[in-house]
Amino acid sequence: MTTTAKETAAGPDDLALVRAARAGDASAQHALYERYADRLHTLAAYTLGSRAAAEDALQSIFVKVFENLDRFQERAAFSTWIWRIALNHCRDEIRRRRDFVPLEAILGSDDVTPERLHQVRQVETIVARALQELSPKLREVVVLRYVENLNYEEISAITGCSIGTVSSRLYRALEQLEKILRPLRL
Repeated sequence: MTTTAKETAAGPDDLALVRAARAGDASAQHALYERYADRLHTLAAYTLGSRAAAEDALQSIFVKVFENLDRFQERAAFSTWIWRIALNHCRDEIRRRRDFVPLEAILGSDDVTPERLHQVRQVETIVARALQELSPKLREVVVLRYVENLNYEEISAITGCSIGTVSSRLYRALEQLEKILRPLRL
């Protein structure tokens, strides 16, 4: 298998860690967890609507990852494979719950002034709640693109949609968010 430019940029040792983890190396499993846990937690928190749900989901996602590591075929980047597992798990959770919990502000701020911190958290809460009004399919592409900064090709691989569908969903999502947030403009 040849190493792609994306794999090199993401860290050349994902494949080595996967192979070591398959062989039972607990430190390799821990390294993979450390490498992906924060970003997958963010995806789960935005998708599921709460930090508590995201914590539970994260544990379940990694159980699935490590139980199915032998199914990773090394044709695509490991990151694409793990993102797809996480997204599918979140979709399953949403189908099970059939309700949406308003999302608390999950992003922090480096600003030290209490006034500014309060303002930033209010805006984050408003935007996060607006995201919850989107359908799960629209919300997930917004989170993958604008929170995780993934490109259209990566989102396409993770969601199993064509690049055109990703583009269309992003357009519709941003259009809906603009309508939701328009009344809040100053």
